[in-house]
Amino acid sequence: MGFPDWKSACEYTYFVFHIPEDAQWSVTELPNRTWAVWNDIGEPPYSFHLFSTWREAITFLRSIFEKEKYLEDYWDPEGYDPGEDVFLKPPDKHKKDD
Repeated sequence: MGFPDWKSACEYTYFVFHIPEDAQWSVTELPNRTWAVWNDIGEPPYSFHLFSTWREAITFLRSIFEKEKYLEDYWDPEGYDPGEDVFLKPPDKHKKDD
């Protein structure tokens, strides 16, 4: 994905929603300012989808979420304050969960 190591990639990766039972969808801002969307089902290396903009990436994720009819409690994008609109701007690195 363009990072020197996994630790560097994790700094720019944000959780978006849970997949029952124990998986999740995440999004990573790449060094070239595009977005990689991926889930951790199966074994690494995980496949991913690339998007030019944050809006495209988060819209893609919400579509999957709605298509699969997951519980709304599973949708919890990281990098935002409660009630903040995730479609308006990319996640804030300073608001990531520790």
